[in-house]
Parts: sequence; structure tokens; C-alpha cells
Amino acid sequence: MSTPHLDRPTADRVSLALVRLVKLLKSMRQHAPRIHPAVDSTAYPILFTLADEPHRVSVLAERVHSDVSTVSRQVSALVTHGLLDKVSDADDGRAQVVRLSSEGEALVDRIRKDRNEWFRTLLDDWTPEDASAFATHLERFGDALETSRELHLRRRRTSDDEPAPDPTSDAPAAPDTTVEH
Repeated sequence: MSTPHLDRPTADRVSLALVRLVKLLKSMRQHAPRIHPAVDSTAYPILFTLADEPHRVSVLAERVHSDVSTVSRQVSALVTHGLLDKVSDADDGRAQVVRLSSEGEALVDRIRKDRNEWFRTLLDDWTPEDASAFATHLERFGDALETSRELHLRRRRTSDDEPAPDPTSDAPAAPDTTVEH
């Protein structure tokens, strides 16, 4: 049994609600107090990813969906401010991994505590079941978005590897599947 496609009115509601949500979150981020003078909100994904385990910068960039040069600059700044340490990779002593320093761990704990309290306040009038269902749906949506992103990147890599079409050919060109964000 296949799942019916999302109807247009619901797709519109989801789309508009997500755009509104993203704009509200960006607005909130601009007015949020800076928890540490060296950390802006763009560094949070790095810190939280490293809370799980140390990573090479290239793996870290992949995990936070950013390019290596940007993450490398952010990591350097966080190392300079004592929030991250660079250490030898246990699997390959020639390479380095980045991990949270003890100050970085304390900062992540504080951010997590403050953020969790904020969310508790936002969802104060929700039942525990509603909040849990919301979390489940957000996780599921995030997984679907991640899958879509990976498919898009795979298609893009494949099309980058394919030779350019012969301009003298009568064959129709493949449709452009590039998605603008």
C-alpha cells in the first residue's frame, strides 16, 4: 500500500509555516545574548557535534553541512579561545582531530541547559504527549530533509562528472534538477 502524496493545501501550510519558523528563529538569534564572547551562533553546530565525539575537520564539515574552509576557520577561532583542542588522531597519528576542551564542554552544557529551559517555556502549555509527538515529527522531517539533501548532492556530483552534451546533437537536453535555496 503506497502513501498518498501530500495534497497542495497541506504542502502550502507546511511550506509557509517552515518559512515563518526559520525567519522567527533568525530574528530570535539576532537578539539572543552572546553566551561566550568568542562564539557566535554559527559555531554552535560545531560545538554540539564535537560533544558526541572528536572529528577531523573534514568530517566535522560534512556533519555540520558546511565547507571545509569555513569550518577550518571556525575551528581555529574556537581553538584560539580555548574551547576546542586539536589532538592526534588515534587511528592515524599523522592526522589531527578536534575535540571539546573542558571549557568547551562546560559551555555546551550551559548552552544546552539554557536552550532546554527556553524550549520548556515555549512548550509550557503543551501536554507531554504533544511535545513528544512534535519532537518525533521534527526528527522525522529532519531525516527526510537530510535524505533529500544527500540525493541532491549525489545527483549534482553525477551530473558534474558527466561530459557536457554535444551542441550539434539533436537529442533533447536533460532537465535541470538544480534546486535554488
